[in-house]
Amino acid sequence: MKQWLNQLTPNERRTLIIGAITLAGILTYFMVWEPFVTARAQLENQVASQKATLRWMNQAAAEVEQLRNQSQSAAAKINKQSFLSLIDKSTRTGALGKANKRIEPKGEKEVRVDFKEVSFTELMKWLEKLYNQHQVQVSTIRIERLPISDRVKVRLTLKVH
Repeated sequence: MKQWLNQLTPNERRTLIIGAITLAGILTYFMVWEPFVTARAQLENQVASQKATLRWMNQAAAEVEQLRNQSQSAAAKINKQSFLSLIDKSTRTGALGKANKRIEPKGEKEVRVDFKEVSFTELMKWLEKLYNQHQVQVSTIRIERLPISDRVKVRLTLKVH
């Protein structure tokens, strides 16, 4: 190899050395630098994405905490007033106020409600409202369809969470 290099003219040797250095630079760029820069850009994008996710999770955690505090205050409110009274008042409003019903306590935290005839749609709205505002859940329910459209006979037991 040395002999072949010595046979070249000085201009050819200079050109060959400059070409080898250029080739080494190009190979270094494409094999080392470019992958490094690309990987760094990808990592920066991942960090930005994870920061956005963290911000969203912190906001969601704050909302969950706020909702948890609201539900605890609603449950405390139910404990202060009679559960039976709450159910009685809620059945007197809206379409349920006209329904033929019987309400009786079943312990301190449960109430049994019998509707002889009630709109199924209104019943579901009432149960949803009780759950959302007071965390009242249905413990047991028996629904019997009546011949009139959207009318049912219902016996249910409600309990406070």
